Amino acid sequence: MQRFEFLGRFARNRGALVGAGLILVVALMAILAPVFFPTDPLRIVGLPELWPGEDSEFPLGTDSLGRDILAMIVHGARATLLIGLFASAVATIIGVGVGAIAGYFGGWVDEIAMRAAELFQTIPNLIFVLTIVVILGSTLSNIVIAIGIVSWTPIARMTRAEFLALRDREFVQACRSMGMSDFRIILTEILPNALPPVIVLSSLVVAGAILFESAVSFLGLGDPNVASWGRLVGDGRQLIRSSWYICAIPGIAIMITVLCLNLVGDGLNDALNPKLRDR
Repeated sequence: MQRFEFLGRFARNRGALVGAGLILVVALMAILAPVFFPTDPLRIVGLPELWPGEDSEFPLGTDSLGRDILAMIVHGARATLLIGLFASAVATIIGVGVGAIAGYFGGWVDEIAMRAAELFQTIPNLIFVLTIVVILGSTLSNIVIAIGIVSWTPIARMTRAEFLALRDREFVQACRSMGMSDFRIILTEILPNALPPVIVLSSLVVAGAILFESAVSFLGLGDPNVASWGRLVGDGRQLIRSSWYICAIPGIAIMITVLCLNLVGDGLNDALNPKLRDR
């Protein structure tokens, strides 16, 4: 019953429905990329700088090296979504772990955790990500780790706030009186009640991670063996006057995907936030 109520509240947000539909299309495109384009999307297949519609074999044209832009867009969706999802997962695991411990135990544990969060927030995120990628290497796993490391602080603060509000509630005190361990109380009693706002924030972290990955690839520090939207924008920036479509097409793909993820996050907030639900 609660599941149907959640879906009903989410469906009332038309922007969220549109965003979810477009994200589903991008996800299907990423999953079926090897079916549509079974060969390497980075190989040269035609003349360079063919405009969209100039050759029916390449609907979106070719880049400066003669690579099919449509193939790189479709395959780039896989790298973009995977980095966004896994980076959000890393940030959520770190943030929920730190925030739960800080909010539940309080005291000096809370002080240390929040000072660490403030330290990470004082460092410019993009510079931090670029530094980690340069040190560890330009691979997808290292990019995911770097983005996750710089994105956990808002999730930690949100989780901490929820735990501070729930740790002294009657059901938690009853669990303590029954002799339940702190770990069990955190994991099975408080965390499920603290998850709704965390889920909303994690969905927004996915959008931020996609922008981070695009910036890293745009600057030439992305994985050279993987097609990505940010890399395609970076490759076309020197041809912005003669062949602006090379930058514009992947840039539009990034904009639409990030916008749709934010719309989905807004819909999840409407569906999961009890204050908005009661209103």
